[in-house]
Amino acid sequence: MNKSLVNIAIPGTPRRLFTYSGSGIAVTDLSPGQRVVVPFGRRRVIGYYIETAKTAPQTGLKAVSELLDRRSLFTPRRYAFLRWMADYYYANPGDVLQAALPPGLRKISTPSFWPTAKYDADAGNEHLARIIRKKGFLSGRDFTAIEKKHPGLVSALTASGLLRESWSGTTAPYPGELLGYRIDESLVADDWLRKALKALGPGPISKTEILKQGISQGKFRTLVKLGTIRPVYGPPDILPFVKSRANLELLTPTDEQVHALERITASLSEFHPILLYGITGSGKTLVYCHAARKVLSRGRTVLVLVPEIALAGTLLAYFRSFFADGVALMHSALRPKERLLIWQNIRNGTHKIVIGARSAIFAPLENPGLIIVDEEHDESYKQDDPAPRFQGRDAAVMLAKQYGIPVVLGSATPSLESFHNAESGRYELVQLTHRPEQAETPIVRLIDLKEERPPRDNPFFTETIISSIKQSLKRNHQVILYLNRRGFSPRVKCTGCGFTPTCPKCEVTLTYHRAGNKLMCHQCGHTEYAADACEKCGARDLLYMGTGTQKIEDKIAELFESARMVRLDSDSARARARAHIILSEFAERKYDILLGTQMVSKGIDFPDVALVGVLMADIGLDMPDFRASEKLFAKLIQVAGRSGRGIVPGEVIVQTFNPELELIDDAARQDYETFYRREIKSRGALRYPPFSHLVNFRLSGKNEQTVEKSAKVFRNHLEAGIKTAGLRAVVLGPAPCPLYRVRGLYRRQIIIKTRQVTRFGRFLSDWEIGERNFGLPFSVRLIVDVDPYDMM
Repeated sequence: MNKSLVNIAIPGTPRRLFTYSGSGIAVTDLSPGQRVVVPFGRRRVIGYYIETAKTAPQTGLKAVSELLDRRSLFTPRRYAFLRWMADYYYANPGDVLQAALPPGLRKISTPSFWPTAKYDADAGNEHLARIIRKKGFLSGRDFTAIEKKHPGLVSALTASGLLRESWSGTTAPYPGELLGYRIDESLVADDWLRKALKALGPGPISKTEILKQGISQGKFRTLVKLGTIRPVYGPPDILPFVKSRANLELLTPTDEQVHALERITASLSEFHPILLYGITGSGKTLVYCHAARKVLSRGRTVLVLVPEIALAGTLLAYFRSFFADGVALMHSALRPKERLLIWQNIRNGTHKIVIGARSAIFAPLENPGLIIVDEEHDESYKQDDPAPRFQGRDAAVMLAKQYGIPVVLGSATPSLESFHNAESGRYELVQLTHRPEQAETPIVRLIDLKEERPPRDNPFFTETIISSIKQSLKRNHQVILYLNRRGFSPRVKCTGCGFTPTCPKCEVTLTYHRAGNKLMCHQCGHTEYAADACEKCGARDLLYMGTGTQKIEDKIAELFESARMVRLDSDSARARARAHIILSEFAERKYDILLGTQMVSKGIDFPDVALVGVLMADIGLDMPDFRASEKLFAKLIQVAGRSGRGIVPGEVIVQTFNPELELIDDAARQDYETFYRREIKSRGALRYPPFSHLVNFRLSGKNEQTVEKSAKVFRNHLEAGIKTAGLRAVVLGPAPCPLYRVRGLYRRQIIIKTRQVTRFGRFLSDWEIGERNFGLPFSVRLIVDVDPYDMM
């Protein structure tokens, strides 16, 4: 490349591009998204080439230090999608491009090159052949040295299939989970060592057990290299807690499922969004699998998004039954090395199906033919922090548009935005209205807590629900109890002086957790020891107000002494794979009662569950969020759908103080359409989504007066700019955030309602270019959240 100027996006910086000289790069071609190393302040950091620049900065022009990749890691279509994400969600392109790569590629590293089965030593030159004979591969440093003497040689050998590029240090596919090690004691010369290893048995044996025999780490590595100790791998981490159904492929789809499959497969060669609206247990997953099989038969690949990988057991079990080990999982529990290997295998075409949470939207699938978004209504698809703050479902629709392929959005409680798109003709609506195999939807009973009052010492168990639980247990059926509040007590209050402990950083009430005897802030994670006496007056008479899942756990033990109970919430499932274990053991009938928060409502399928009890349906209804009704309705429908999914008839008991509320009544009757008609009318009157887009500007800082003053100045400039740009938008605020202090920072928010969100983004970009940090003092942090879900 000549001495041209290039614009580079650097992650973790303000939303702007930095201009560098390209004179220090030996490679003559740059493609968008290519990783480079640039000097930034006193550091050397990774940046991403975006475009050539027309003008140099007035002072301090620096040169690109190094080119990390032979070519961009992003195909033109995928790069275009990532640039759309950066523009639409008003994110730094560097943050978006970095988020699309595994952690191992976010640090300064270069690929290695490995000979393939087609490799011929005579095809290159002696220097290259000598390195491969000696090391077995070319390192990044070797590539740089050869490129200087023989430009384009390695690229030509790679293009012809003689060499293969690798970012993980190997070209082998990811073998799965390491189960342990097997030992061949016949290869051991030392008698004491042979006896020690033989005593461990055939294996697989953990590394810890082997080291306990007096073997050093160095000796262990040597034995592995010699083949005396061999690693044993199992299948990829497909969650095991839902048992695969026998002969799943032989299940005959219902007429509705056949129709849904026909509508999906009829549009495999074009962009076509389909809203698959099916009641709980109607067999949406079976439709997904058959559609994926059709796509794979055409030589294309499939992306499946789920809200949370740990709670998608039914879907994962179905896909494994259909496609065995051809499925790759992308989720946060993977170690960095595993993520890099899986990313490489997806990119190389080893895996044809990728299943993952919202970050799987970045999976480098070649030639995708179908995208599926399961439980598309779920708020987990929205990324709140860090940037990019994208909506996984909406991004999936745009990705499908970029590739010209269908996208299926599945849900029993579609988001109002998606159902409105279906009604307006933007999406095709396909419905599944019945459960297969004669399974009936559960009977729902409402219990008015004003009429049937539970005892004061047991506020969440009426006589009706106690009797129903006992009957279910007597019939050897399982029970799920739902309460959307974790912890033991939401508040601790001193009866002597009235003092209630609050978080020193967030000024919200601390929640008491009996495990560990601690008070915890559910916003910032601040934790402190729960004293036996009031820290203000010293009184020991403390009142534990309200109820969380931990207190309910105690009451269940008192009421149903012989029942085996397990709790599933974010406290009990903190450790890696803990949620998997809890659900696996419940599926194996090791427990009779599963108590949990919203985690028990997502994607789980237990045929022996005959009763679901919603202990308090009103929790969450009074949140200052225009989506509060929609979120609560979806949770009630979803948790009710866990009952009666097998041959056992299902029942749902909903306890509430407000049975007369239309939302509660709609949920009890599982009447989505009536709820939608009423809610969409309310949204239209207030011009909330889907009738406009929201943009939330959240300002925060340590000094409350500075934040408040800055918010007012920002609003004035914002309104003036909107008027000058000729935009149609409504400005609300500034106002304190409902959680106005979090992690020691005071917060104000300004909300924009507009239908011109793309033009509004361009206006913001022009403003920020002309006025650094929008004219705000650097002590005030500004977050721009497009289409926000968290309004707190």
